[in-house]
Amino acid sequence: MNEKNKQLKSKKDQFTGSPKSKLPLILIVVAILGIGIFSIVSLMSNQESETSGSFFGEPSAPTRSYIGRVVTMTRVEPLIDDAWATITLEELEEKDIVFFEVENDEGFMVPLMAYITPSGRVFTGSSMCEPCQGRYFSLAGETLVCDTCRTTYTIENHEFLSGSQACGQYPPVYMKPEVDNGLVKIALSDIMNWEIRAY
Repeated sequence: MNEKNKQLKSKKDQFTGSPKSKLPLILIVVAILGIGIFSIVSLMSNQESETSGSFFGEPSAPTRSYIGRVVTMTRVEPLIDDAWATITLEELEEKDIVFFEVENDEGFMVPLMAYITPSGRVFTGSSMCEPCQGRYFSLAGETLVCDTCRTTYTIENHEFLSGSQACGQYPPVYMKPEVDNGLVKIALSDIMNWEIRAY
């Protein structure tokens, strides 16, 4: 075969030969896109969980640590008006965790507590471990502990850690407070609407 025929055959092979598979390249592109989409979704999910109740509001007090300490509740008397049950932030900062009660429309004394988390957030809400009926809690290390059944939750968001499985399903109910001008205020409507869930 002469040189001219070889060149023609070579050009013909370029157009008629079996094309190289592009599948590996497509798989790589799809994998990169998949990883990128997964990363974006994970980031958005984490941000959403942080802003939708993973923590109890924004920090309102200095950070603190309860490591190596057990802090029991101090009873305080709230100021009650037509719309709010109010305690002072100064008193809460001094005591770390407080207990108080407000009578609801049915004459039941609703047990309430307030405490400051290690990140400086203020939790206010019910103070009852509903299945065991325990009304008092302590802060111990990084945990909130029912003084009756010893069930423990994380301080920052009340995830169940240990103790009674039944009680662990009913952590204290968060009643989002207003923290302003040195006062911690819980809406009376939240208190009046609270009811025991374990029955």
